[in-house]
Amino acid sequence: MLRNRGGRTCRALVLCVAGLFVGITTSAQTTQAQPTEFAPRDTLVAVDGAQLFFRIIDGEGPTVLLEAGGGMDSAEWKGLAPELARETGATIVSYDRAGFGSSPLPDVPHAMGLEADWLWNALCHLGFSENLILVGHSFGGWMIRIEADRFGPAVSGVVFVDPFSAEFVSSLGVAYCDSHPMMGNLPFADADPSTLTAEQRALLRMVGEGLGPKLEVMQETRVPEGIPVRILTCGRPFLPEPREHEAWRRAHEAMAASIEGSVLIVAQESGHMIPWSQPELIIETVKEVVTAIE
Repeated sequence: MLRNRGGRTCRALVLCVAGLFVGITTSAQTTQAQPTEFAPRDTLVAVDGAQLFFRIIDGEGPTVLLEAGGGMDSAEWKGLAPELARETGATIVSYDRAGFGSSPLPDVPHAMGLEADWLWNALCHLGFSENLILVGHSFGGWMIRIEADRFGPAVSGVVFVDPFSAEFVSSLGVAYCDSHPMMGNLPFADADPSTLTAEQRALLRMVGEGLGPKLEVMQETRVPEGIPVRILTCGRPFLPEPREHEAWRRAHEAMAASIEGSVLIVAQESGHMIPWSQPELIIETVKEVVTAIE
């Protein structure tokens, strides 16, 4: 069903994708004409141990940070970002996590806290250290959850887009998820790293020791109280087994119940790739959050 650019069946989800969706072609998104008045400026920011590539559309008011799904990069948002800038007037920031897109692969093991620290240091360097609205898709939803916890007072709102979640992993079990052909089970041999492509090395680093250590970190995170939180969940199944889709939905319902003031929204026309199938829903949801914090 899902294939990557080389035609391989995509197999990893610890990520939206440690590859759940790393294999979906981006051609329909990347060829869209960009409104010249909302053309992004690109920059590479050096932080301690890594370099992160950013795409920025300058605006006023809050800064909307877009976190891509796992195994993906800022190109996921290329079609949506200019329209989001037009509709909200906000500054729109997307970036490539370490090892993906135009961000070089670092030589240190993956750790969610470290990745969040790199991002925070880069945002401070760029002058985006307050009034943040975090928007994260799939594994990016996991990332903004830890960022909301760590960035604390700088975060004004959060929008989860069909997020990978600690609740989902806990419901099925770490071992089950690590061995699942759409989660932790990467679709290539990794005995000899020298034979891997740059993308494969980045995925291997991201998977690391599996979901166990990541789950431990995520279970300790808390979304700040008193801010608007929206959780978009897919309306159409995308996982192979019905019980897995049920676990996915119930995990989002549990998230919403655990975060005070959060609202769960069903993307009725979408599977997992809501940013591509229903971008207007994300835009309207972010606009709602922008209005709520003004």
